[in-house]
Amino acid sequence: MTTPIDDFLKPLGLTRYQVAKISGATASTLNDANKRPINRMTVKTLQALAMATGKTPGVVLDELLKLQGNPIINFIQAHPFVDKQLTSEIEDLMITLHEQGLNLGNITFNRYYSEGPDTNERAEKALQNIKTQLTDMIEDYV
Repeated sequence: MTTPIDDFLKPLGLTRYQVAKISGATASTLNDANKRPINRMTVKTLQALAMATGKTPGVVLDELLKLQGNPIINFIQAHPFVDKQLTSEIEDLMITLHEQGLNLGNITFNRYYSEGPDTNERAEKALQNIKTQLTDMIEDYV
């Protein structure tokens, strides 16, 4: 399981406990935030991290998102038993979009995780939907 806050703080030599002491945020707030995806963190959490690191909340968010990586690749890696041909096709589409300079930053899996159980069947359906979205993006761009 990824721990975005811990991954962000480790190279800085800080812990969540230290951030709590410096910022006044509670340890439980930081613990809960560390279990959530980055796009579900509160401003309060970002402000606490900013205060402890001497960065702006915007810079903290940018750095956390950079650590997170590509959400589609992360989703594929989290679901190793989905159709390999489908994942290969999605990766090819992502390469095409990257070569055309299109941004995939707005793709998330928030609804997937909040609307039902995490099963291989649902994951494959989500990836089929992503494939359709990527194909549509390419067709709209060309």
